[in-house]
Amino acid sequence: MLLLPYLKHLLFAKGPHGVHSPFVFKLITDVLKQQRPAVWNPIEEARRKLLANDTVYVVKDFGAGSKGLQTTRTYSRSVASSAMPKKKGEALHLLVEHLKPSGLLEIGTHFGIGTLYLSEALHSTKKIITLEGDPTHAAEARSLFHSFQKNNIEVVEGNFNDTLPTTLNTFPEMELVYVDGNHTEEATLRYFEVLLQHKNITCIVFDDIYWSKGMMRAWKKICADSRIELSLDFYWFGVIFLNGRMRKEHFDLYLPR
Repeated sequence: MLLLPYLKHLLFAKGPHGVHSPFVFKLITDVLKQQRPAVWNPIEEARRKLLANDTVYVVKDFGAGSKGLQTTRTYSRSVASSAMPKKKGEALHLLVEHLKPSGLLEIGTHFGIGTLYLSEALHSTKKIITLEGDPTHAAEARSLFHSFQKNNIEVVEGNFNDTLPTTLNTFPEMELVYVDGNHTEEATLRYFEVLLQHKNITCIVFDDIYWSKGMMRAWKKICADSRIELSLDFYWFGVIFLNGRMRKEHFDLYLPR
């Protein structure tokens, strides 16, 4: 993450008294301040077990311009650097719980910690498809979901360029998408355009929007797009709404956790 944009966000982000949208006001004063320790604690216990695992594995990374570069990494280091942080997981859980989508797509599974935060917000009959490029990550995520008895999660393994279009064609109930893979400007904008072809999507969450200058440019272009209605910038992630539910507005917000 870049330091200067973070300082600017702290300076200009709004709290509840600077927000005139009833939907956004409720989101930051009520929804995102709730607590679900009974739900979240088991996920954090799973994280702690992975952080204690020093097994070395080969990572096949298609993201961030790596072009399929293979490197070695320990489970513990990978989880520490790449798994969804607790604060973000809690906020996204509450957001999904509030929106109640009929189906959810995640682009970028990793070991599945973030997927669990998202899935715990949905009824067990609602489907989640999560896309992952690395075979080890996909296998460990499947094992984790099995241990949590999550039968409504499907892991689709492969390059996002191949698996995303196929998933869009076979997942009509998808309403919410969480994008957390290949943090480059070009890939993010490409996913954005592909996702907009799916008419049932009402909300897209983009992770790490200040990861790099390229991600910042991509996020700015997405927010300015005339097809987007409401856009919310929480610095750690951005949320956009579309399909006729909101008027065109943008808010830079503190994450109330």
